[in-house]
Amino acid sequence: MAVWEYLGSGPAAALVYLAFAFKLLGFIARDELNWRGLMLTASLLYLAYYYLVAERPLWDAIVTNGLLAAVNLGMIGIVLAERSTWFLSPEHRRIHVHFDRFAPGQFRRLLRLASVQQVTAETNLTTEGEPVAHLHFVHEGRTIIRKGGQTVTLTRAGFVGELAFLTGAPATATVTLAPGARVLTWKTSDLKRLMARRPALANALMAQINMDLAIKVSTSRPMAQEPARDPCGAPTTPV
Repeated sequence: MAVWEYLGSGPAAALVYLAFAFKLLGFIARDELNWRGLMLTASLLYLAYYYLVAERPLWDAIVTNGLLAAVNLGMIGIVLAERSTWFLSPEHRRIHVHFDRFAPGQFRRLLRLASVQQVTAETNLTTEGEPVAHLHFVHEGRTIIRKGGQTVTLTRAGFVGELAFLTGAPATATVTLAPGARVLTWKTSDLKRLMARRPALANALMAQINMDLAIKVSTSRPMAQEPARDPCGAPTTPV
């Protein structure tokens, strides 16, 4: 007899074929949420088949496959929460705009380690030449940078202490927050432990810091320099 002669027909058999089709699409899917959704649909179709195929429902198969479907449904909820901003407060959603390399779930984990502060007086974040034990992100207000006797004031959001975080070197400038500025602060040691446990979060943070550095380099202006002069005081280079 040919193989297809052994295949069933009717509504119950149709459930198996539909389940097979959804499971096949699930194996092809590359996105985790799509994969889990297709597999859950296949499981529900199999459950219906086990209930209808025999005179009495196949309870062993129904219970075991039902448990697998329930676990998969729970994981779908976790994936949706990881991708959704529903669980972020309005303030944290505004901050998340500056962390576009982070999925909302990753950003929530990052926030758990952060202290959130609005300064009421000028507050130093780093001091030139001194060790840096924290990474900061200023998301509102003015940042005053003093280096080599020169002062620059910035209003854009950005990291402070990121070079020290990456290299372990002392601060390259003194950075002060103006009153009213809002800042997130992480202890470097705590943040690096989190990065060691969460490689995907670590990659997102490094990408975010690199993007911030690239923006700073592209928008920076060279400091004005005095032209070299001869002993009589005349410039030796064109001005």
